[in-house]
Amino acid sequence: MLGPPEGGVAVEAADRRLRNYREQFTEGAENEAYFRATRAIVTAARRWRKLANDRVKVTGQTMARWETMFLVALSGDEITQGELARLISVEGPTMVRMLDVLAKDGLISRRQSSADRRVTTNKITPKGMRAIRDIMDITDKLRAEVMGNIDERRIEIFIDVTTQILRNIDARSYSGTEGNAYPFDQSTVGPATRRKSKKADL
Repeated sequence: MLGPPEGGVAVEAADRRLRNYREQFTEGAENEAYFRATRAIVTAARRWRKLANDRVKVTGQTMARWETMFLVALSGDEITQGELARLISVEGPTMVRMLDVLAKDGLISRRQSSADRRVTTNKITPKGMRAIRDIMDITDKLRAEVMGNIDERRIEIFIDVTTQILRNIDARSYSGTEGNAYPFDQSTVGPATRRKSKKADL
């Protein structure tokens, strides 16, 4: 059975680093649990993004491009580059470059706001919607591979916990995100709807 090249070695190395951390930097089970939780979130996110990027290469897209297109499409109304930058937590110039590339490729359309000509708004195009669907066909299958052997009740708990963590982060953030780290308000939807919304892997 094939697995990641590092296999159990990476897990053992992570356990060893945790022991070193506990010995040198902190005391008490509570801090250790917080440390393990944040390390798990960061490591899983990085590895998910790397694996997903490898899979979606065949579409000519990346997860960074997908994330931007998805938020533009999800917004319904035209969204500004400043709002996108806050949602994705990147600097304004980085977002401008991404949007310019997406517009050049015909995946989004950009125009000056009729209300304020200093503001440029962005809207998904039919080509952009097709690209989103192509990527989601791939990532839907990948999500099933990665999480299919985990009990659904545990996934629901994971969603609830990470949503609260995101809200706590946003409440202490200087980014101006104002609680919008998730494109969905998870507190207003039930488990069935949340399962559908997991396609929005930010």
